Amino acid sequence: MNLQLQKILENETKRQQETLDLIPSENFSSEAVRKAVGSVFMHKYSEGYPGARYYEGNEFIDQLETLCIDMVKKVFKLPTDWSANVQPLAGSNANLAVYNGLLEPGDKILSMYLPDGGHLSHGWSYGTKEENARRADEGMVYRGGSRKVNIVSKFYNVVQYKTNPETNLFDYDFVEKLAIEEKPKMIITGGTAYPRNIDYKRMRKIADKVGALYLSDVAHEAGLIAAGVLESPIGIADVVTFTTHKTLRGPKGAVIVARGDLIEKINKSIIPGMQGGAHNGTIAGITQALFEADTKEFKEYANQILVNAKTLANELAKFGFKIVSGGTDKHLVLIDLRGKDIGGKYVARALAHANIVSNMNTVPYESGSPLNPSGLRIGSPTVTTRGMKVAEMKQISEWINKITNIAIELKNKSEDFQSFDKLALDNKQLKDFRKDVVNLCHKFPLHQ
Repeated sequence: MNLQLQKILENETKRQQETLDLIPSENFSSEAVRKAVGSVFMHKYSEGYPGARYYEGNEFIDQLETLCIDMVKKVFKLPTDWSANVQPLAGSNANLAVYNGLLEPGDKILSMYLPDGGHLSHGWSYGTKEENARRADEGMVYRGGSRKVNIVSKFYNVVQYKTNPETNLFDYDFVEKLAIEEKPKMIITGGTAYPRNIDYKRMRKIADKVGALYLSDVAHEAGLIAAGVLESPIGIADVVTFTTHKTLRGPKGAVIVARGDLIEKINKSIIPGMQGGAHNGTIAGITQALFEADTKEFKEYANQILVNAKTLANELAKFGFKIVSGGTDKHLVLIDLRGKDIGGKYVARALAHANIVSNMNTVPYESGSPLNPSGLRIGSPTVTTRGMKVAEMKQISEWINKITNIAIELKNKSEDFQSFDKLALDNKQLKDFRKDVVNLCHKFPLHQ
């Protein structure tokens, strides 16, 4: 390997080993998964599907993809008339393939509002100040703006439902009323920062009432659903999409599952509609991850994820942090920092200087800016992969509290973020916390 590249790889390996990763959309895969991804499967071009390829020499690729689909069926307990597509390159690609296969340009989509925890791939646009002023009294609905940020909003008519301003939870009665009013062709649930369970059966009834297709995006929850610790939308929604690198602990990729008549349309949307040859190394890694998910140890791991996340939420609440929705049912915790008069960008950077990585995030009814939103998003998947449990979550919560207080002090001394960042980099207390974090990481090493 090139020495410069080798050095970068070594530095990243060291960073991962000595950092507490609290980003809920990240995880660490096993050595077997990484070997599968980097195997000779990456050399082969395989446009098409098993038994129907454009190139010769795909007999073993056919076996691989068929095995992966069979494992999806087993692990996620697919109904007999459902099947899977394991070729999407990422979650956004998977969702776009569903829209391309099942909708027509201009069709209406009803999805969750992005700043309340939705996802860009469900369609996002924002309005000018004038547009926002005209819509200020629309309450729990957002009908988009003229600035089409995501490709989905350019091709489809996207209307979004917000959470209840008092509870930060879905108001299913309102969603039903909105669906009847808007008559969407597709309703979507799921997102990146909604910490509570979703009532899939209620959403199914709403979709049926207006004759809409129902897509459930469980990118974050896939591993927890596979382990049986969260309810599954499979067999309830018409289509379910998920990524494979979050709680499922696989490589970066995605899967689409749907009943037979819909999966055929989606397959054609993937190829020739959107993609060329599949990334066969990724499919091999997904297959290995699914075998690992089909074990007792993985189920215990998934359950501990939930215990650890709830501990983080409860402990942080004791320190006076406002936890969005009052807690969590999943692997993630969303913190509203407005009561502490500091933005998520500042706290996330202070934590990073102490070797704790998280991410700034919008919160429901956001009053900050996209570049410095009011929230901080944390999660428990990676620290649980390390083997950490309740005692460590309490310690981490204490560190977050103390580092947030330091961040508040440094912000009050700073003219802007750049001067804050310099103060944080040189801060002795943060350097001391970094040593404590590294020591804890060494006690719970990643298995490379």
